[in-house]
Amino acid sequence: MRNFIILFHEKTGTSPLVRQLDKFESISVIHHERNLGFEPFDTHNCGYMSLGNLKKCLDIIFKPGKKNIEQLNRIYTKTAKRPLRSIGENVSIGFKMRFAPPSPYPLHIEALQFWNRLAQKYLRTYYFYSFKKIMFEILKKYNIVVLIAVRQDLLRLGLSKYHGDGTGKPGHLQFKLARGAISKSEIGKIQVDCERLEKIISTCEDLHEKNRLLMEEFDQAGIETHPIFYEEFVADRRSYLERLFRILEVDITNDEMSKVLGQEEYLKKVHSDDISEFVVNHEEVTQRFADRFISWR
Repeated sequence: MRNFIILFHEKTGTSPLVRQLDKFESISVIHHERNLGFEPFDTHNCGYMSLGNLKKCLDIIFKPGKKNIEQLNRIYTKTAKRPLRSIGENVSIGFKMRFAPPSPYPLHIEALQFWNRLAQKYLRTYYFYSFKKIMFEILKKYNIVVLIAVRQDLLRLGLSKYHGDGTGKPGHLQFKLARGAISKSEIGKIQVDCERLEKIISTCEDLHEKNRLLMEEFDQAGIETHPIFYEEFVADRRSYLERLFRILEVDITNDEMSKVLGQEEYLKKVHSDDISEFVVNHEEVTQRFADRFISWR
């Protein structure tokens, strides 16, 4: 079995993915207790964790043998909201994260008001380099598989970001739906400003390029890396998971696969592929952006 880290940006389908992976007996997804905190080393879950403590946590998680969860949580809860749940034995272990340090600076953020902009820029660059160095060392040392989450359809990715909380403001409708705070019938249509959507899609194109460059760096460092595609996850969940388990060298029976896939999902897809269901000026949007698709095949 291989351990893994899923690198993601928002709206690429990784939230339902990790929750589904966590239901398989041979997979142990790192997250908080009470089925929370599925991005354990992102700032909103772990707080302003130092790079030193991040490295200590990752060493405990990925070092072969039984995991000392008490020792792990002594380090983790110095800054985190909640402790991590126990980790399975003789299983594939992994989690998802943005490829960014959990703390934006090595100093408390208020101290930066005394720095000039040039110093701040240098500090950010140096700190990210230090984070990157640690991650590459850990990935290489423990032979971890990197999975990069990709959504190739930039029109629908851009619209998902644009639609946000359902009003065109930032947010995540799938979590509101899961909590019962809103129903699908209450999600209204929006009039899309094409100039604003253009900027969002251009940003998505930049993220694709950064992912490709990062993947090349992993490959050059001898770290096994695979893109995983949102479109395949939505189109055929079984085939998608079968490919993923082959990469991770995990054997899953047909019975267990059927059992997990048959369970009700906590997070459900918000939008159909038919954008006319939630975009008022869908014809204008389709005509202008229909060809914005980046294939990784």
